[in-house]
Amino acid sequence: MAVLPRSTRWPTLIGLALAVLVGQPAISQTTVKRLAVLEFKGESIKGEVLDTFADAVRGGAVEALAGRRVQVMTRENMMVLLKDMGKKDCSEGDCEVETARNIGADFVVSGSVVRIDAAFVVTLKLHETKGGSLLATDQIEAKSQIELLRQLREKGRNLVANNVGDRPAAPSPVPEPAPGTRSPSRTAPASVHGCAANQVSIPGGTFWMGDPDYARPVHKVTLSPFCIDKTEVTVAGYRACVQDGGCPPPSATVDWKDIKPDEKTKWSPYCTWGKRGLDQHPINCVDWNQATTFCEWAGGRLPSEAEWEYAARGKDGRLFPWGNQRPDASRLNACGGECGQARMYPGDDGWPATAPVGSFPEGASAFGVLDMAGNVWEWTADSFVDYSDQPVTDPQRLQHDGSPRVFRGGSWTNVDPAWVRAGYRNKRDPGSRTLILGFRCARTASN
Repeated sequence: MAVLPRSTRWPTLIGLALAVLVGQPAISQTTVKRLAVLEFKGESIKGEVLDTFADAVRGGAVEALAGRRVQVMTRENMMVLLKDMGKKDCSEGDCEVETARNIGADFVVSGSVVRIDAAFVVTLKLHETKGGSLLATDQIEAKSQIELLRQLREKGRNLVANNVGDRPAAPSPVPEPAPGTRSPSRTAPASVHGCAANQVSIPGGTFWMGDPDYARPVHKVTLSPFCIDKTEVTVAGYRACVQDGGCPPPSATVDWKDIKPDEKTKWSPYCTWGKRGLDQHPINCVDWNQATTFCEWAGGRLPSEAEWEYAARGKDGRLFPWGNQRPDASRLNACGGECGQARMYPGDDGWPATAPVGSFPEGASAFGVLDMAGNVWEWTADSFVDYSDQPVTDPQRLQHDGSPRVFRGGSWTNVDPAWVRAGYRNKRDPGSRTLILGFRCARTASN
């Protein structure tokens, strides 16, 4: 990469900072303020674990600032700016404030982590960078990473909401976006519980999660209200994030552990990015981290595994999103008559590979969510861990050791009806990019 003279690098870098913001509506550069969540510090704790702690706070900040005149900077692009400036993050004194000021942030959240016996203790600090004043601080103690992540997101959201930016004004009506995309003000809430215009409001409730044949033990789960995208994120929707600077362009190639060169050559042409006529098809060939980045840019997050399953099956324990009837060509895009002898159903669903999102309204879930079976599998936020038979509330099963992540829903390649059951689980390494795997976003509902 060419190095700019010092006299021209700083204006360029500050300009870049304006382009790496996520999660809130586009705002004039003359009035926008920016918040950075720096990487956490902690002795004898792996860097990738500390990164996920900061990401949890960052996600809470995105939720808190939706509709306000403050925007949150992505971790990836902050690191690019810091590297380009020849500066590294720091761990003592007021260096965090200086670092944030140098990348154009008006506010900064920093965190330090210590282990006391079996517990994590995290101290959060929120500074205003212009004068360096400490606006607020909070401390969290948790005995597990999963519980700590839940608290970090909640505490981060509250810390930022109570000290940064004006309260959001009442939303103006926005035009209905195309399925799988975001409206021009991409986080402008609709009238139902703060859900975006292309999302479905899912009321809180209790259901039996799991599948007696494929995902045991079946267990009782209670969820708070949330919003979830009505369809999978499309190529057009992902392109909007790339053009806005919130997402890196996808590579449009498949990749997974131990992939062979002939497999990469064979399957990469099925990636939907960069293909003419596929704007309304689901984006695929994106890994878990890319999906997470997009959802943060869009003002939300990936759904938890429990949220995904509840949105797909509701409270009545149905096998499939539409009910208990066997899959057929009217309800989903899987492997039908177009696949030849190996097929899930005899009829031709009309699509030899991916289909435009929302093409199968007969397959809608009880809540009206589309494409929860077939088309592409969908990343969730959670790691693949064994279920417990104990009742749980708002479970978050994310581990931060590079463990496989859960994906759900089945794809256009599947011939076994079991794989499109609402309770069926699957897993892949978070860095995998495949032709059968996409995602949709969720967000916590407002009261």
